[in-house]
Amino acid sequence: MKLSIGWRLFVAVLFALLSVISIALFLMQRKISTNFADYAAKIELDRLQELSESIQTQYQQYGEWHFLPEKQQEKVVWIHRQLLQLYQQKIHSESADSSISNEVLNLDNPNTLKSTQVSPPSKQNLATQQSPAPAQARSNSRHHPIQPVSAAAAPMPPAPPVPPVPPLPPLPLIAPPQNPEPVGPPDPIFSKDDNSEFTGLVSRISLLDSQQQYLAGQVLEEKRGSQRALLVNGQLIGYLFVQQSARPTDALAKDFLQQQSETIFLIVLISVGLSGVLALFLALHIRRPIFNLAEGARKLADGDFNWQLDTSRRDELGTLAESFNNLARKLQATEQQRRQWVANTSHELRTPVSVLRAQIEAIQDQIRPINSENIALMHRQVLSLNKLIDELYLLAQSDVGALTYQIERINLAELIHEEIENFQEKVRRAQLSLTLQTSHEKIETFGDVERLRQVCRNLFENSLRYTDVGGQIKVNIRVQNERIMVDIEDSAPGVSPQALEHLGERFFRGEHSRNRQSGGSGLGLALCKQLLAAQRIGIQFSHSNLGGLQVQLCFALAH
Repeated sequence: MKLSIGWRLFVAVLFALLSVISIALFLMQRKISTNFADYAAKIELDRLQELSESIQTQYQQYGEWHFLPEKQQEKVVWIHRQLLQLYQQKIHSESADSSISNEVLNLDNPNTLKSTQVSPPSKQNLATQQSPAPAQARSNSRHHPIQPVSAAAAPMPPAPPVPPVPPLPPLPLIAPPQNPEPVGPPDPIFSKDDNSEFTGLVSRISLLDSQQQYLAGQVLEEKRGSQRALLVNGQLIGYLFVQQSARPTDALAKDFLQQQSETIFLIVLISVGLSGVLALFLALHIRRPIFNLAEGARKLADGDFNWQLDTSRRDELGTLAESFNNLARKLQATEQQRRQWVANTSHELRTPVSVLRAQIEAIQDQIRPINSENIALMHRQVLSLNKLIDELYLLAQSDVGALTYQIERINLAELIHEEIENFQEKVRRAQLSLTLQTSHEKIETFGDVERLRQVCRNLFENSLRYTDVGGQIKVNIRVQNERIMVDIEDSAPGVSPQALEHLGERFFRGEHSRNRQSGGSGLGLALCKQLLAAQRIGIQFSHSNLGGLQVQLCFALAH
């Protein structure tokens, strides 16, 4: 099964995101499980505030740790007894507070206040109250009931003011019961599980001195837990240490970890969904331009060079689309040049062949006699055809990089001077003048001698062909900024600005007519441009001060 790049990218991104999320959540859950015991120990340590204060108070009273038991067994249970004593005191305190609250509520009752406002008892009455009443009196009281007071009886005189009630004596200290019944739910500090194994806080508390040496409580096997400093008057006297629970999977831990697991599972589900959506969006975002690129490549293969891709993206795919469009434009231009090349080559080859054919047919039909003049005419056409074929062959070799160059150190001034001397005969026949201006007899550069001679002949031939009778051609050689500048200028006629931009193109001629008597094939300047570019020599075309064309060559100066 062939899997497209879009689906591959989707699977890769989704797998990467899921891997990162899974690892992160696994580490987070592992961290929570690992640190939960330490966190629980810190929470449990905060519950021992009263125990810490009690130990600090006892140390302040004794000044040392003399209040601790000496026997090891008693040291182990000393923390347990301290917590039990604090727990009992807490229960008694709550009971006493409840009794006092009831007394206060009774005192707040107005009926109770009225019943307590009686006259102070006399000694006789006090004695009577303290001694038991005789049976006779009790029996008389039963046979002679108290008569109700008549409403018409005279009012009694007002009672004397009642002195304030003396304060109640303090409650006697109640010894803590041996087996107190806890009020309310039992404290989890003293809880036991079904296996009668202490899982509460008591079995994990230790008392250490300032040097963290064992004093009382649970004997430490390894110090894994939390501790609280014990201070008296700002001086460190010891530590209250709570070990991590040996069974961190108690009910509290299970509830906490269960909640965390549910939260993490929910995060995983949400992350997977978002990762899938993100991966799908990213895959489609990348797959679409790749699909368009493949479609464009098929169009180019079919010869449709007008296909253009969307370049609105600002990433690598956008750059690739822009490069593809440039390739399509260059291929289109190359195809147009190829067609133009074939058309121009056919035209240039047809002209001398047609002239040669006409001459031969005229001789065959005995229209023209076989003489030296007609033979010379046919010979010129053959030479022109041979020159055109040679130029086409050189251009074709240059295009494919098959031309070889023998780069060496040469005297450029001497080479140009020799070519000018060789060309003087043609210049005189054309009634023109060709001059050389230079201030140096020896100017050296690097290049291929034969290729440079061919360039000079083509440039001189071009100036000779497109210069009016009586005109002039000037060659100037100068050195400027470590460069050798060679200027070849001719007089009128000039070149139009539109034609100046196309000079150097194959089969381009400045005149509108393609008459070979006035102009060449249009390959001379194109060949010069190719040969110079292969040797890293610059060439530029511009208007001449003499009224014609200026060709400037730029060589590197050899030291």
